[in-house]
Amino acid sequence: MNTAATNQRAAFANAEECRAWLTATSLGNPVQGQAQLLRQLNLLNRQSIAATERFTILELLRKLTVNVQEEVARRFMGKALPLVPPEHSAYDASQALWQAQLGGYVICIKAALAGDAALKSRLAQLIERAMTVLAAAQIDIYRAGFQPRPEHWQALHELYETAERTGIAKQDVEDRLRQGNRPTSVLSVYAEVMLLHAASPHELPLRHFVWVARWAQRWAAKVSIQSSVPGADSPVRALCVDLASTEPANYSVTGGSGMRWLDTAEVRLSLKKRLSLLDKGMAPAELQLGDDCVQPACGQVLKRIYQRWCKGGIARSHERQAVSGTCEVIAGVDAIHYYLSGRKSFRQPGFADDEALRRDREELATFGRVTTATPEHFSTQQGFRAEEWQVIEEWQMVDESATGIHVTQGVAQTNARMGQGQLLALRPEGTQGLLLGCLRWTMVTNDARLHAGILVIPGQPDAVAYRVMDTNNTQEPYRPGFLLPAITALAAPVSIIVGSGMFKTGRPFEIITGKRQQRLRLLQLLDRGQDYDRASFELVA
Repeated sequence: MNTAATNQRAAFANAEECRAWLTATSLGNPVQGQAQLLRQLNLLNRQSIAATERFTILELLRKLTVNVQEEVARRFMGKALPLVPPEHSAYDASQALWQAQLGGYVICIKAALAGDAALKSRLAQLIERAMTVLAAAQIDIYRAGFQPRPEHWQALHELYETAERTGIAKQDVEDRLRQGNRPTSVLSVYAEVMLLHAASPHELPLRHFVWVARWAQRWAAKVSIQSSVPGADSPVRALCVDLASTEPANYSVTGGSGMRWLDTAEVRLSLKKRLSLLDKGMAPAELQLGDDCVQPACGQVLKRIYQRWCKGGIARSHERQAVSGTCEVIAGVDAIHYYLSGRKSFRQPGFADDEALRRDREELATFGRVTTATPEHFSTQQGFRAEEWQVIEEWQMVDESATGIHVTQGVAQTNARMGQGQLLALRPEGTQGLLLGCLRWTMVTNDARLHAGILVIPGQPDAVAYRVMDTNNTQEPYRPGFLLPAITALAAPVSIIVGSGMFKTGRPFEIITGKRQQRLRLLQLLDRGQDYDRASFELVA
């Protein structure tokens, strides 16, 4: 054992030394600042100092830690999955710092429970601080596309149970960093993390997730926790949680003395009031929903969490059924176009590939004919760069409905990076031809598997070449796109998929499918993803 390493001490052992260290240490670089904070907190957690001094030091470092962590989170939040090594390293470092900060508060909590006179009266504040660390770590877990581990929920349950047992769960606590002048409580923070999970955060775009996290923090104060099932006359269906478990709150009652119910009746009133006022035209900012909230998205997200927080979840339009088998998945517009075109690389219409012509002549001279076989890996040979992972992958199906499919694959076996809103092509086992779909959510579970939910776009797609018809008759290059037929049974009009941001009502396009050239005019935006717009259109002369 390295004795020198074990005898290392933190740069400070009391509040005065901590203030001096903060003044003298440059923490301008977030990554370096994170590393220094992690080192000092880990050393401090192994060091024996007065519990009150430890708590004061943690409070001095708290705001800086939050700011540094938020900057570092930009390196991994909202990224396509699975994360690449630099992104994953940033995520791991952030989780390590949250755990080091939590460890310091836990030491203080144990001292207070053991009878430390100076901290005993501050037990509610200590537990609230520990829970806010877990809340911040949970937000980063979701933003990185991961799933909270069982020990995360166990720690939250144990902290809340301690507060409940000691009669301080509802005690007002000052937390200016998170709540400004409004008091909070252990119960409020506990309800906040449960509400956030109940909102199915992996299905939310990053911008909407920010809104929901803020709303969960705000409305958690209106949640009450009961040890018995709310009466049948309750206007809400209460979330339930087992304090003896390692699971978050949900709507499945398991029984046991550790069962608690989160009553969101007051939250329901606030949500309904705001939904009504939004329908009447009031701006989200006027309703204290946030200056960054815009309509109609704000109202849509608010309706979503109303169902998930107050009504037992969102009823599916189509029932999902468990399935087995494989599903081929292709990511990337160019790769999808290649396979839908019969394994033909996209070229500008009328463009003659000199190399292809030379190869055809050589084959004609050598074999008396031109070979038509296409090698399996032709796509990568023709310029689909390996770092874009634009190849067919085989995923395992989990369940499916009439409109979507849930697939999974081991992270170690995944070459494709999957981003929310991405256009995909898929071919479930036993079906003919490729379908198009939009990636609605992704998540890496604790068993190191990447899960993806894909919304299937109805209709058999055709690969086309399209270009915008400029009013000045400027000859823009053609781009790869897709045509989808009208589906009468679903009231789905004929539509075209073009590049992201290209939709504009009335915009004229020229398309080429096979050797047929047509002109059309866009009518209505039907769907918008990360890398595509889908719009209805009409043909024009």
